[in-house]
Amino acid sequence: MKNRLCSGRFLPLLMIVLFSAFVLSGCHGPQYKEEEKEKLEKSGEELMQAWLDRHMKGSRGLTAEANIHMYPSGPHFLTDYVAGTISDGENVRDYQINTKTDAVYLIHDGTVLTEVCLDYAFEKLEIDSYREECIISNPEASIYLQDCGNSYAGTENTATGIWLPGELALSLEEAGEDRQQQIFEDFVRSGKDRDTILFRGTIRVPDEIVLEKYDMAYWVRQQEENGILFENFMLEDAFESASTFSGRASYERYCFREIEDPDIRIFMRDVYWVEKNGKNGIEIEEGKESNPSDLTFKKTADGYLVTFPDYKHRFDFSIYADEGSEFLKHDYHCHEDREAYLSPGSKISGDRYFEYDLYWKEAGENGYLLTDEKGIRKLFFGGEELIPR
Repeated sequence: MKNRLCSGRFLPLLMIVLFSAFVLSGCHGPQYKEEEKEKLEKSGEELMQAWLDRHMKGSRGLTAEANIHMYPSGPHFLTDYVAGTISDGENVRDYQINTKTDAVYLIHDGTVLTEVCLDYAFEKLEIDSYREECIISNPEASIYLQDCGNSYAGTENTATGIWLPGELALSLEEAGEDRQQQIFEDFVRSGKDRDTILFRGTIRVPDEIVLEKYDMAYWVRQQEENGILFENFMLEDAFESASTFSGRASYERYCFREIEDPDIRIFMRDVYWVEKNGKNGIEIEEGKESNPSDLTFKKTADGYLVTFPDYKHRFDFSIYADEGSEFLKHDYHCHEDREAYLSPGSKISGDRYFEYDLYWKEAGENGYLLTDEKGIRKLFFGGEELIPR
């Protein structure tokens, strides 16, 4: 009897699970028919052979396979690209072809392209006159192979180079190293008449450069007018940063604010916004101005408790003190309660409480900065008690 009762309760649950799996399965895996894939591959194979007959006589295609865009644990879509291998009788090399535009791409070393595009980026960002004062990190240029707005393929670098337009790659090989720089220069400066260039990296600029103008409209204009797409790219100085990521643009500005009790200064995020370029044009996705009145240092029996009366409006900050400040006379222990500065409805994973010993570090004209034991600035978010040691 017990087994039959258990089976009776299990059967409806099993049906629900199977029905859910059936419904959800429509959103996962291939979203195309095998005949469509085969038709795309045949088209790519024929287009590639026609290109070879024009540009690499005597060469032939070996393989052709549809380039499929796969969302993680989600649907798989056919792109406009077919990828494969070709042979000139001696060497085998990889290719990609856009079946909508007939554009062919071959792999070539991308070092010189990055160098040329870095110069181009400085010009288009109007910071060329500050070049010697800038610090450049991880610049990288590649060709943006757009797939009819669905996704993109081939933008990542391979182990042996990057994808370049086939005719460009062949001209570079025929010209030799001594002329490669000029060929890349001519290609890059042809602007919107060529493939879009994807440019990544970080440039730290002098403080006098105003970064607030680098909004979404600015980045869209760079792509439309100059053929350069800044993605995963950042401009920053000591107080501001403007960056692009996942088709969005963000800006943030930090500033110093005086606090009377205790007698310190806080270095806080003053303005922050994120924009996206959607179907209805450019719109603010997230934006906020910080208000120091949201922050209080509440005296406790042991020290000060950092709190925010309005928990929906919080910001991060670090603490500075000037010579002669009473607050500077002690190092501090910090008791942090992560639950206290969560947004409504959020949950924490892992430990709720953290303990830190904090120390003062000289910060030049900014006085002294409160840091952890490694000398890294301590960022405060609220819900933290500072106890003199």
